[in-house]
Amino acid sequence: MPTERRIIKKYANRRLYDTETSQSITLADVRDLIGAGEPVQVVEAKTGNDVTRTVLLQIVADQEMLGQPVLSNEFLEAMIRVNSNPMRDLTRSYLEKVMLHLESQQQTVDDAWTSTLKSAGLEDLGTSSLEPFRKFQKKMFSLWSESLSPNLHDSDDDTRST
Repeated sequence: MPTERRIIKKYANRRLYDTETSQSITLADVRDLIGAGEPVQVVEAKTGNDVTRTVLLQIVADQEMLGQPVLSNEFLEAMIRVNSNPMRDLTRSYLEKVMLHLESQQQTVDDAWTSTLKSAGLEDLGTSSLEPFRKFQKKMFSLWSESLSPNLHDSDDDTRST
């Protein structure tokens, strides 16, 4: 049974209001809610229009600009190429499934990481370090991005054989 979405109202002055807690919140708070597994829906307070997508894209853009980016330039370029491709819907579905699978496996990865650190006598590093997991995600995105790019090596092989 799907969890009911938490309604966030967005006002013209760009303020966000959490209707569940009856408090003003920030984009960082929305990001934290989502990170904690809380599904959200953002609506314009005046019109009731759904602006969730815009707010989510803003959060992603902020994260990419402020910290260590997860999405490489190559991945972003591939996303732009795919968006102008007839396979856009197939790609979207595939990416959603990959991300849901990664999310579902996060606890397993965290447990394995903790176990590995403990068996190596490095448990003092703590379990909050997700850098190896982030590197794994970045590599997965990179591989996916490469698979969308035209395979230049195949064309090089063809020209060499002639």
